[in-house]
Amino acid sequence: MTDGDVMMKVLRDDSMGELELSGTRSELLALGRKLRSGEGKTLLAKVSSPFPYSRSLLRIEVRQASGKVGISSSGGGESLDVEGSLESLSLLAENIERFALEADQGDHLHVDYFPGHDYLAEGSGSLVVAIDSDAV
Repeated sequence: MTDGDVMMKVLRDDSMGELELSGTRSELLALGRKLRSGEGKTLLAKVSSPFPYSRSLLRIEVRQASGKVGISSSGGGESLDVEGSLESLSLLAENIERFALEADQGDHLHVDYFPGHDYLAEGSGSLVVAIDSDAV
């Protein structure tokens, strides 16, 4: 299952492993629905000059697995991989959806692991979520 004509993008800094996901409010809400379903692939917009990041990823892949959510993107990979139990994926979806509905333009949501985190697994990568303008 893929989405066409998306503006959503994920940028990666290969030296630090940092990831930034940005999309319109409606795209972030759609991502929340995909996370709740526990599976799916979303194609991303390609950014030719992603400065200050190293590169632009091509897709987000969501997979259901046991346990808390793991967020990853290997150095050579072209996808942002998100996997975990439906319960944990739903908690991540809830945070992204709430952010999409309530945040002001320019706000960021930081999805970072800490000991005792409700839904992120130890070793999960960090993700910054930002809102792009809904104007095309």
